[in-house]
Formats: sequence, C-alpha cells, structure tokens
Amino acid sequence: MLCWAGLGPSTETTRGSRGQKVTSGRPNPSTTDFPALTDPRTYRLFTPEQIHPGRNLSKATLKFYSVDGQRVALKDYGDLPFPVRNTIGRFFARREAKAYAAAVGTLGLPEFFGRVGPFALALDWIEARPLSALASASVPADLPQQLRRIVETLHSRGIAIGDLHHRDVLVAPDGTIHLVDLATAWATGRSPGPLRRALFHWLTDADRVALARIEARCSGRDEHEVVLASAGVDAARRYARGRRVKAWWDWLRGKHRRA
Repeated sequence: MLCWAGLGPSTETTRGSRGQKVTSGRPNPSTTDFPALTDPRTYRLFTPEQIHPGRNLSKATLKFYSVDGQRVALKDYGDLPFPVRNTIGRFFARREAKAYAAAVGTLGLPEFFGRVGPFALALDWIEARPLSALASASVPADLPQQLRRIVETLHSRGIAIGDLHHRDVLVAPDGTIHLVDLATAWATGRSPGPLRRALFHWLTDADRVALARIEARCSGRDEHEVVLASAGVDAARRYARGRRVKAWWDWLRGKHRRA
C-alpha cells in the first residue's frame, strides 16, 4: 500500500504524483527532505507504523513511517542476509534510485525522497491497494488507459520497466493508478550504444506484453489476442516462446504435480 517516484534531470518545475510542484536540479539520489530518517546512522531509531517483509530472499522489506507530518515508505534491503544485501540489495537500490532520477515528474509514480545508505530508498507513502488484491468489480474501467500512459511516458524518457506485474500496479481510493517498483528498470542514459538500444527495445516490448496481459485480465478478453493486438507479432512470438520455456521449467520443478 504505497507508491514511489523520482528526482529530476535538469533545473525545472514539474508535478509529482499528487499534483504538487517539484523543483528539481541535477539529479542527486542521495539527497532528501528527511535527513534524520534517511541518515543510515539514525533511521533505525524511528518506529515504523507498518512492516511488510519481502516475498522471498531477494525482495526488500517495506516499512512505513510518519515523519514531520509526511508519510514515508522505506524500501529496505538491509534486513536481508549479509551476502544478499551486499550483492542484490546494493545493486537494486542503486539501480532503482537511478531510474527514479530519470523519471522525474512522471504522473503515476510516487515521489522519491532519497537513498538511505547503500541498501534502502525513501519514497512517498500513498494509501492504495495492489491490483492483484482487487476483485474485478473494483477495478477502475480506465485502468488500462491510465497504466499505458504511465508506461509510455517512461518509455519516452528512455526507461523500460522490464518486469511489470499486476502486483506493481496500485489503485487509490479515488481510482487513480500508480506504478511502483523500478528495481529492474533499464534506463538508456544520454548516449546509448547499439547494445543498450537493442536491450531497451526488447524490454519495452516486454512492457507492452505485460500491459496487454493486465488489460486482458481486467477485461476478460483472450490474452493471446490482446497481446497480439497491443504488442505486435514479434513481441507476441517472444512471449509465447517464454511461456513455453516457463512451462518446461515448472514441469522440471514438479509444479504440475502440485496444481
């Protein structure tokens, strides 16, 4: 039940996810409006209002605080075992901070307040429910359109999500859609070479497939038809191959016997 966003690439005034003005200079993911909370030497002195452990050993713990009237979500890899937090944790925290810095002003992303040492990020806490937890009748009719606008804006800024799931889509009480979790996002940078451009193209296709799957889930339409219409033939073929590989892997792990 949270959202998060990014700092800005150039000196300009933009609008954050709640419509507030955000004045940004050169991106500096280490700065924050809450130095006491985001100082790794002192933030553990604060008591979180809520704690949501990660789903597995590679996922961060989500901690929610109220600091000086501002609600803050902390995405923290620091609670993971030593070898995990010093490899995956450092990598994902750094990668996600860079993605939010490149995504400044994108409506539908929460505001990014800064890094908390090498393992954590501080972000805006917005009350919302994940799409994965909603019944079909509670899903806003324009969810696919709202989500597509967010993703297309990220793509236009050279950011591919790469691993978009329905549990990363949050629905606020007013029907506003928010997108969270840029840990696997890929940013092309200012002068991408051929390899980075090719990878970006492949990942944006994966995002379009994920969008189509979410749209099919919300509308009840055939998933393959929606993927083909929305993402194109090449992306649909890659998706079909990936599903076959996943099915083979699940069979090897015996998941077909537990179904």
